Amino acid sequence: MDKPKISKLIFLPFLLASTACGIDNSSGDIMSGDSSSATNSSDTEVPNDPHWVHFVTHCNATLESIFTARVETMPIVENGTLLLEGWFLEEAYTNIVSFPYRVLEDVTLHAKWTEGNPSDFTFSSTLDNTGYIVTSYGGNATNVAIPSYYNSKPVLEIGEYLFNNNGAILSVTLPSMLIKINMAAFKNAVQLSSIVIPDNVTIIATDAFADCSGLQTVSMPERLEVVANSAFEGTAMQSVTLGDRVTSINSRAFADCANLRDVYLDNLTPPLRFANSFENTNAALRYKVFESVLNTYKTNERWSSFSSQIVAR
Repeated sequence: MDKPKISKLIFLPFLLASTACGIDNSSGDIMSGDSSSATNSSDTEVPNDPHWVHFVTHCNATLESIFTARVETMPIVENGTLLLEGWFLEEAYTNIVSFPYRVLEDVTLHAKWTEGNPSDFTFSSTLDNTGYIVTSYGGNATNVAIPSYYNSKPVLEIGEYLFNNNGAILSVTLPSMLIKINMAAFKNAVQLSSIVIPDNVTIIATDAFADCSGLQTVSMPERLEVVANSAFEGTAMQSVTLGDRVTSINSRAFADCANLRDVYLDNLTPPLRFANSFENTNAALRYKVFESVLNTYKTNERWSSFSSQIVAR
């Protein structure tokens, strides 16, 4: 049986940083269902079998279902002047999908639309010219959706000081293929209360969310590697989960987070940390690790001074 192709879809001619971009420019296919080529950004992930992906666009445009193991890029459809905020796993728009997306079971993705004005933003090309950095915002919305694409290329970075000292924004939807949040991008955005950081983000740079005093909930990306100096200093976070790729929690990364109680560390190898990475946090704070590596953390030279706070989850 032939595998169906997406129709009425804007296909993009650029190549991703990955060596296997998954886009066949000759036919316009999103990656085929051949599981042998369905790899993730991590070489350790086992290729998965293909499954059905269905699309509910919630507009007049339609996308046919595809049978695949991996959707490399965000499917783009048009809906008048509305912006495509992203694709979600539920019609209630609870869990946003990051791309590339590994398809582990049959799934239905729902498009979410928002009123927005792309002209509120300015963009510059990334150094490798594979995408764009959003460099400024001139709007006054309280709920902001940053476009995922500009000039048919993905928005890959949030520029320095983009929302610095912005006292209006309550929520921000980040581009689905984002890989980096640059220095002080959200610093002192005091009304921002929660944010979902797309899974492809590997670096949260210095002061990125520093002094966001209302920020209580952060969904950290699966591929995060570095939490830079003072990235979340002075936020209202109560708990945080740092994934198994995090290798560095830099100076004052979570300092002055008075409400922080639970830090879940998924990496089996203790990441680099500094004595002041969690400076001036509550005495009740606990670092929660897998039981199999409890002693590894307690005896690690960077963590041993905090051994009384390290517990098995």
